[in-house]
Amino acid sequence: MPTVLFEVRDNVALITLNNPEKRNMLSQDVCEQLVVYVQQAEADPEVKALIVTGAGRAFCAGGQLRDLTPNQQVLEKIYSGFLAVANCSLPTIAAINGPAVGAGFNLAVGCDVRIVTESARFEPRFFGLGLHPGGGNTWMLRQIANWNTAAGMLLFSQSLSGREAVEKGLAWKVVETDALIAQAFEFTANIRDTPKELLLRTKRTLRQAGGTNSHQQMLELETTEQMWSINQPYAQNSIAAMMKKISSKP
Repeated sequence: MPTVLFEVRDNVALITLNNPEKRNMLSQDVCEQLVVYVQQAEADPEVKALIVTGAGRAFCAGGQLRDLTPNQQVLEKIYSGFLAVANCSLPTIAAINGPAVGAGFNLAVGCDVRIVTESARFEPRFFGLGLHPGGGNTWMLRQIANWNTAAGMLLFSQSLSGREAVEKGLAWKVVETDALIAQAFEFTANIRDTPKELLLRTKRTLRQAGGTNSHQQMLELETTEQMWSINQPYAQNSIAAMMKKISSKP
């Protein structure tokens, strides 16, 4: 069974993380597929937007714990999946059907718009593993949320339900679970006849319009800080404890 699905319809590319038993975790293989499919969507002259969602009850449970090592190349491999979406030249939508955790939270906030269900949940979880936020998360979150929301989530480890995310401006709207993908496609209806180049140029301008720090600047800073945090005993103990807890489950 493929762990990532890709299809195009109605001028929209749909990427579905398809490993519900593992809560759609971002393995290195999954990240490689995300990169390829994003590039495929961008290269298709008929595709005007990209939707990302998860199969089953989770949107994305984040990266694998064994990949959290002080190895920048491994970290960047995991980053590559959600960064492919975050840096996508097309307008992007995260159709969030359940928890978006850690790197999955990065995948969600890396999209331009988020449409959620009542079961959606935004969970940074960095401090739970003794980690500094990584992958450009602080930059992405501050582009879409005010200081109070960003600080609450990243400095105080607060999570948000789908409805709370809408109330705080982190998501567009809450829809019924069985209507999530249809609603995400419907959200793109107004741009299906818009020239692709106009969409690309407008998104590029929008990205340049806010903030004083570039995404790349924050990505480089966060990578350094996250590598430092992974080397600290607190993170190593937390990761080991979590791995032991998972391995002990029936």
